[in-house]
Parts: sequence; structure tokens; C-alpha cells
Amino acid sequence: MSTQSDNPYIYADNAATTPLSPVAREAMLPFLGGTFGNPSGIHRVSREAAHALADIRARLARALGARDAGEIYLTSGGSESDNWVLRGAVRRFLDQHTADESHSPHPFVVTSAIEHHAILHCCEAMEHEGLATAIYLPVDAQGHVRAEDLERALAAHEGQVALVSVMLANNEIGTVEDIRELARIAHEHGIPFHTDAVQAVGHIPVDVRALGVDALSLSAHKFHGPRGVGLLYLREGFSIPPLIAGGAQERGERAGTENLAGAAGMTAALESALGGLENRMTRVAAQRDRLIRAVIDAVPDVKLTGDAGPDATRRLPSIASFICKDVDGELLVVLLDRAGVAAATGSACATGSTDPSHVILALGETDRRWNHGTLRLSLADDATASDIDALCERVPACILRARALSGTM
Repeated sequence: MSTQSDNPYIYADNAATTPLSPVAREAMLPFLGGTFGNPSGIHRVSREAAHALADIRARLARALGARDAGEIYLTSGGSESDNWVLRGAVRRFLDQHTADESHSPHPFVVTSAIEHHAILHCCEAMEHEGLATAIYLPVDAQGHVRAEDLERALAAHEGQVALVSVMLANNEIGTVEDIRELARIAHEHGIPFHTDAVQAVGHIPVDVRALGVDALSLSAHKFHGPRGVGLLYLREGFSIPPLIAGGAQERGERAGTENLAGAAGMTAALESALGGLENRMTRVAAQRDRLIRAVIDAVPDVKLTGDAGPDATRRLPSIASFICKDVDGELLVVLLDRAGVAAATGSACATGSTDPSHVILALGETDRRWNHGTLRLSLADDATASDIDALCERVPACILRARALSGTM
């Protein structure tokens, strides 16, 4: 998406957040006015809200391929959903083993080294609290979790693993994992499987039953829905304790008056994103590949990160990510902003930090001259040919400028 001017500003940071779509905004309006009731009440106004909530939940279930609307739990977004399933699975494991005092193993959570910080920091917190120990699976040079590494980890900790959690698509490099195979391996060991699908839903086909997962997280603002709302899919039969205590909302599993306006916007945005998805994936992937070729051909010492194979299903259609030798990534993003491009460094660093991205380090890129020059461009669904023309011109120029300036710092 770009603004209308002679030199349009191009927003190429859609992996961070997307603008609210008109269809989502329209779907929210009734719940910001007339249908304002609390679904937990029993009078007419509340009943109207409750009926609307039931419809929203059923539509979300259909969109994700769930068997039943009762498998959908509304949350405030991906971070809450991730924390709920991690902590809930550990508590579930401990509850299951409490009765057997002679054998009460310490729980482990198996995840990957390239997960979103909502997963990684929750694992770190649980370790600090003594609740569980995390096992971080390595990835290959393109960001894929290897099935044999998961098999090895589960065999080494048989009977001790509370949950396996591997993201469906990486938010920095766009690599798409083979979740179906990883979930199959976890289930062979009797272990539930969760996937953080925040970056994937609305951009590639996602069907919870086809994936074979027990739990899935998503966040509405990644596919043109409102911020502050998401969901956690929990397969029927896989129940976990609540993360938030209070009222009886979400069938007693997640307290807090439901955000009906947000849920309505999320539902409309998801249904809209799924319409014509295959054609949009093909079109955006072609634009992405054109941009990748332009950058690689124009600038020496730049590497594509993530899956580089010919199978477009192994990389998100919209994400082009690079590392640039002898370039300061934050400086590059500033220069791109001045040139009219919103991009991201992909780094986990906060202002003033010099740490490279944990994802890039996990790929094996340990050379400081390379791993500080990260760049992620995530294209809009409605990116035009002229947008791509501008990106193909501005991005290489800014990388070269950033390299020249970085050498003087």
C-alpha cells in the first residue's frame, strides 16, 4: 500500500502490522453503537450480543477448518494466546502427574530457536519460576526445523514433555515449517502440539485439521483486522487451565468481557483474506521474487535469508529478507524511511542495543560484519507494479548508502 503523491511513501512492513480494512471497520461499527450489550447477561440487549458472539465464533471455526465453534477462544492477541497455551500445557502436565507421587517428572517444553519472543520470553519466564525447562530445537540454514531433531529431543525426554510448540511461519525470514510432519511426530510420543500461526493466517492456507495441531494462535492485525484481538484454537479434548481468572466468559476458560467489536472485525478481515487467497499468493510471490532479484543483482555482498528454494510454499509470499555485509541495519531502515519506504531491520534489538537478531544467529550467521545488516521487506496485498518499481530502485540505493555511511561510523 502506498500514499498518493508524486513520490509515494511505500509501506513495506506488513509483517509488523497491517492497516484496518474497510470490511473489518464496517463489521465493527454495529458493536460500537446499537449492539453494545454484554453477552453474559440475560436481558434482550445481552441476548442480541450473545447471538452475535455465537455467530462470530462459528464463522471463525469454519475459516480455520475447526470441527466445532467451541474450539475457538477469543483473546487479546497472539502474545496472550501463546502464553496461555504454554503455561496451560505445563499446568495440565503437572496436574496429570500429581496423583502419582512416586513419579512426578519435571516438565519440558520443546520449541525452536527462531520463535517469536511471545514464545521465547514465556519459556524463559517459566524456567526462571522453576515451572518448566525449555528445549530449543536448532534450524537449518534456511530456518527449517528438522524432523529428526524433534524426534531426537522427544526420545531423550520420553514422558517429560508437556508441549511441542513450533511456529507455522517465521516473522523475520518468512520460512514456512512442515507443521503437519512435526505434529505427527509429537503425537507419536503422546505429546500435544501447538503452532504460532500469527504470521501465516490470512497469507497462506491454514486448516487446523489438515495441520493436525492441538492448538493454534493468531492475531487479527496481521491480516487487516483490528489490534488487540486474536484467538486460541484448542482442539476438542485438549483442555488447559485458564490464564486469566475472573468471570465465566469463554465457557469459563478465559475471563473478561468479550471484545465484540474487535472479534467482528477479526472475523470479517479473515473471511476477506481467505477470498481469492491462492491468486493473491501467486501475484504477491511474483512481486516478492522480482524485488529479491533486483536487490541481489544490484548490490554486492547481500544474501537472501529464509527458504531460497523454488517451492513458494516454503516461504511466505510477502516476505523478502536479507543480510547485508558491512551495513548497520538500523541505519538502513532510517535511510529507507527518508527515501519513502517503511521497512524493518528484523533485529530483536532495542534502541542502543548491539545484539543481532536471534533468528539470524540461529541460521548460523555469526560473522558480525553480516549479522548486523538485516533487512525485512513485507509487501502489501495490494502492492502495485509501480510500488515494486520504486522498491527495486530505492532499496538497493539505500543499502549502498548505508554501507558507505556504516564504514565511517
